[in-house]
Amino acid sequence: MPEIGKAKIVIPARIAKGDVIHVQAIIQHPMDTGFFRDANANIIPPYFINNVVVAYGGTEVARFVWTSGVSRDPIVGFTLKADREAPLAVTWKDNKGGVYSTSVDIAFASS
Repeated sequence: MPEIGKAKIVIPARIAKGDVIHVQAIIQHPMDTGFFRDANANIIPPYFINNVVVAYGGTEVARFVWTSGVSRDPIVGFTLKADREAPLAVTWKDNKGGVYSTSVDIAFASS
């Protein structure tokens, strides 16, 4: 069984100050809708990420509100203007109180 909450942020290998970069973040999560049953006909209760917050250098730069309609192991992608060297953190919260977070450092390539 996959580890719930395991996450990764993917950014370009080389970033220059002022670049607009594409960021992708993925998290392992079952994202159960509450509309399906297991092999014994028992309803699988809803269990899904409902809030995603992106912070760059400690400042919130994006927030996403999700529903149970998002697929298993979701990926969120967005663009970001890399205007300073700082940590980029993504925090996911689910409807059962789970909080998962990961971060990566935005660092500029030396010339």
